[in-house]
Amino acid sequence: MQVTVRDLMTSQPLTIGEQVSVEAATRKLLERAASELYVVDENGRLLGTVSDFALLKARMISADANEPVARCMSRNMLLLKPDMRLDEVAGFFRESCYPRLAVVDGGRIIGQLSRRDVLRAIVVIEEIAVASESDCAECSLPQNSFQAATGSRMHRLEQPAETVPPEPAGLRSAHDVGSGKSGQHPGTLTAR
Repeated sequence: MQVTVRDLMTSQPLTIGEQVSVEAATRKLLERAASELYVVDENGRLLGTVSDFALLKARMISADANEPVARCMSRNMLLLKPDMRLDEVAGFFRESCYPRLAVVDGGRIIGQLSRRDVLRAIVVIEEIAVASESDCAECSLPQNSFQAATGSRMHRLEQPAETVPPEPAGLRSAHDVGSGKSGQHPGTLTAR
C-alpha cells in the first residue's frame, strides 16, 4: 500500500487570476474561509500565492484596493509532485513551517495538501498497522508485518534515506520555474 500525494490532496484549490483586484481576492478569501489563494495565469499555471496576511498588509498600506493581486503575491513556495510518497511529504512538512503545499503537475496546480491531511493519513496507517498486527498475533508473521508488507516507515516517521529535507533557504521563486536549473531537490518544484 503506497500512499501518494495524489491519494491525499484536495483537488479543488482556490485560485484567482493575477489581474484580480486585492478587493476581489479579499472577498473570495473571506467567503471561502480560506487563509490563502493560489494565483494562476489564464492556462492554470501556478504563478504564486497570496495569503490573508499579504492581503491585510496590502489593504492597510495601499489606499487602492483595485490594484492587482499580483503586486502582493508571493512567488516563493515549496511545491509537491502528485506521485510523491507519503513518507517523503511527511518529511517536508516536518522540516518546514508551511501548513499546506500546492500540488503541481506540468506547471499547473492540480491540488493542495495540508499538514493536517498528512497527519490524518499517518494516524490511519498506524491504526491499520495495529489492527494488522493484532490480527496476525495468532499467525506466524512478524510483529511489524504491516511495515514489512508495505515498505512504509510512517508509523515511526523516519526520513527516507534517499531524501534530504529541503532547507528553507532552498525555496525558489515561482518566477524561476522552467529555467531548467539543475540540482533541484526531487521533492521541490517551482511554479512558472
